[in-house]
Amino acid sequence: MDDPNPEHANAQANPARWRALALPIALAGWAVPGLAHWILGRRGRALAFFAAVGGLAIAGYVLRGNVFPPGSSDPFGKLGFLADAGSGVFYLLANWIERAGPDVSRAAGDYGTRFIASAGVVNLISVFDAYEIALGRRS
Repeated sequence: MDDPNPEHANAQANPARWRALALPIALAGWAVPGLAHWILGRRGRALAFFAAVGGLAIAGYVLRGNVFPPGSSDPFGKLGFLADAGSGVFYLLANWIERAGPDVSRAAGDYGTRFIASAGVVNLISVFDAYEIALGRRS
């Protein structure tokens, strides 16, 4: 039965092709939020994920949240890095976007830290979603 939603047509057109490219597609989705869904033809979902991840990350930077560096010896620092790095290109642009550095002495900075981590987690969820779609396990 044909799917009436044209957004799903690209991913269903050649499922074997997407299955073979599932991992590179997922990596592209990590690097640029929403890109994996865009490749799979899910344009609306791609834009929603890009806006959500980008909005959370930029709001966190504006609130001067802490961006965790790699190589922390503290377990929470490692988890913070993994969450932050999940936002892909927004993590790489962190120093360029927020040059003043973190200010967690204020409540806004503390909230900003959580926004940045949330951006990474949302992006990782979108990557797993796109990976499952590429494998044909989700529609």
